[in-house]
Amino acid sequence: MDSKKHIVLLGAGAVGVLPAAKLLRLPEVRLTAAADAGRVARCRREGIYLNGEKLPLDFAAPEEMGTMPPADLVIAATKNPDLPAALGNVAPLTAEKTVFLPLLNGITAKEVISKRFPRNTVLEGFFLGHASVREGNHIRHDGAGTICIGGEKAAVRETEALFRRAGIEVDVPADMTSALWKKFVLNVGVNQTQAVYRADYGEMQKSPEMLDFARRLMSEAAAAAAAEGVAGTETMAEEAMKFILSVPPDAKTSMLQDVLAGRPTEVEAFAGAVCALASKHGLPAPCNRKVLEQLR
Repeated sequence: MDSKKHIVLLGAGAVGVLPAAKLLRLPEVRLTAAADAGRVARCRREGIYLNGEKLPLDFAAPEEMGTMPPADLVIAATKNPDLPAALGNVAPLTAEKTVFLPLLNGITAKEVISKRFPRNTVLEGFFLGHASVREGNHIRHDGAGTICIGGEKAAVRETEALFRRAGIEVDVPADMTSALWKKFVLNVGVNQTQAVYRADYGEMQKSPEMLDFARRLMSEAAAAAAAEGVAGTETMAEEAMKFILSVPPDAKTSMLQDVLAGRPTEVEAFAGAVCALASKHGLPAPCNRKVLEQLR
């Protein structure tokens, strides 16, 4: 019997490869990247590269998983629209012991996973750091970033210890809900502003118009968070502005990269979620409604 800890990666893209590259170095870990048959064939043929180095990832489609041990940990790092199909790809490896760690943008991933696998432990998580740049199967990242996790205490402790052994920067916030919303407010502002204006961080940092637009987007998101009872909302927008001004000017958000590459965006996970909560609580959200209409 395989005694290694079996980790399954859903989404070998701009976020997922960052922890995967370090976990691959641990002798105690077996790591499988799960995807549909078409993507598996393509990845085996072309490979996945991080900072010019080809990662020794093992890929598997659902029909190839019959003899594999169940997953101990599933790291979900897809885009939000791709998550439901990706969960189907890992279903053959999901057992009672399987723990899920979502690293998606937004605030709904845990709910989506829990609905699909109601008997499994689903943690909360997100990546906070500089954005990766993805060009096809090549990903570049400067190494600045932390994975934040929260939820069921025993699973959090075990996951944190594993990540630290792999050299992954980890944070376990005292209030994970507030931390998750803080990242969400940032994404609502910076991702959507760059997507609308087709501008990178440097262009955004020099533009009072873009910064004001981002601030208004984030203020609407923070108001929705406050209505949901989230703590610390009064400072979220301004803290996000400080982060925006600190990022290297040539960096691009994932949403801007999606727009420039002609890929679907995560606007439903950002503006869509803000507008839904604004309607629920009777709040105005004109800027997010404008973005939702424009990027849909």
